[in-house]
Amino acid sequence: MDPLKLIETQITKEKLCVDDLVKEVALHTKVGRYQLAAERGRDMQNSIIRIQQLERQKELYLYAVESVSKNRREVINL
Repeated sequence: MDPLKLIETQITKEKLCVDDLVKEVALHTKVGRYQLAAERGRDMQNSIIRIQQLERQKELYLYAVESVSKNRREVINL
């Protein structure tokens, strides 16, 4: 699978996970299960951190691809 596609798929999965965790936190809080709500909140923070890491990885990958492409064009023009 294309590395960019793989990164984007992982980002999508993590975002869906965050959406689910938001709902779980709300549900647990509503019924007074604060410990579970706190645990899900930590899980949500971890997912958000992972999304940020993946976004940086995606930016780096795109920069690398752009740099390689630019270098190839420069070599061809020599």
